[in-house]
Amino acid sequence: MKKTQATLTVLAMAAALTACGSGGEDGKPSAGEATSAEVLASARKVTAANLAGTDRELPADGPKAQKGKKVWAIACSTVAPGCSMPAEGLAEAGKVLGWKTTIADGKLDPSVYNAQIRAAAAANADALVLFGIDCAPVKGAIQAAQKSGTKVFGANALDCDDKYAVGGGTALFDGELVWGPDDADYAAFTDTYVGPGQADWVIAKTKGKADIVQLRQDDSAGTRHIGESAHERFKDCGGCTVTTVSYTGADLAAGKLQGKVSAALQKAPRANVVTVPVDAAISLGVASAVQQARAGGREILLVGQEGVPASVKLIKSGTQSFALGRPWRWTGWAAADGVNRMFAGEKAVDAGFGFGSMDAGHLPKSDVYDGNDPSTPYVDNYRRIWTGRR
Repeated sequence: MKKTQATLTVLAMAAALTACGSGGEDGKPSAGEATSAEVLASARKVTAANLAGTDRELPADGPKAQKGKKVWAIACSTVAPGCSMPAEGLAEAGKVLGWKTTIADGKLDPSVYNAQIRAAAAANADALVLFGIDCAPVKGAIQAAQKSGTKVFGANALDCDDKYAVGGGTALFDGELVWGPDDADYAAFTDTYVGPGQADWVIAKTKGKADIVQLRQDDSAGTRHIGESAHERFKDCGGCTVTTVSYTGADLAAGKLQGKVSAALQKAPRANVVTVPVDAAISLGVASAVQQARAGGREILLVGQEGVPASVKLIKSGTQSFALGRPWRWTGWAAADGVNRMFAGEKAVDAGFGFGSMDAGHLPKSDVYDGNDPSTPYVDNYRRIWTGRR
């Protein structure tokens, strides 16, 4: 059930502007090229809009609560906020919907993902929701769960027919979270906004003169989309060079990132930017490596993606420089609405959330980013839709 990868807003059109020439890759300099005025103007325009926030209208209506359901929220890891926070949001929403919800910890381990999916099916779950777990590495477990009657819903997850799915094939999800107008799926959202949003901030902040160490986690389709789309945007930056550092989910869990990043910074003595595909990488080693280099006199921007609570604190302290700011608790509530619609025989709809980029001059009003305005009434709106009460 692949969604249309359409342009989500005029911002995407601005982000797609190309320049004369392209930046260097994998440590090769750009031979003195300069970033074009068009790319700089585009990057500044997109960055300004992202810092202002991109939320849209909330859903107007939907089916009443499909009560009495048993739903499992399977998080890629309970120590990765981009997985755990939406799972917790779904559990909160489940109380309003009259569901029995279970949060399962995937521990950043595909073998555990598979075991948790099978456990949900064995527990006769009516549905399970995947947060940060793509279809391809758990295809067999998904098919077994569906055969037993458990529906599978993808939140921040990519189906087995995604172009980066290894051994994927046919789409399997029974339902998916919608990430924008025109039924945009998670791939469209990351390709249009997430990777390019990171890159545009870097281009604008450095005035198109960046020597970037880009961490890439390509063993996950979701994080590969982020890395690839950022890398493509950096190619438009004539004055930029990029050195890629590959790591896996297992490396992240095992605490190997500090060593990898320290080694990369030693090999790239002019690097002034480090980017990561998930903010958990910053807390799990990357920040320590960057701080060590800074202590030696280097000026390095540390660029994240998710804007989780730890990132808000790190930006306030000056350790992290930027994050896109994604409303993860709201994502869980939106996933719950999508599952409720699935139970009622309807398709998921645009939840209305975008993101609010953050840096030292643009911080959220609280320590937890959950929408462009802390008073965004999505909880009251879902309560009204599901129960008729706020």
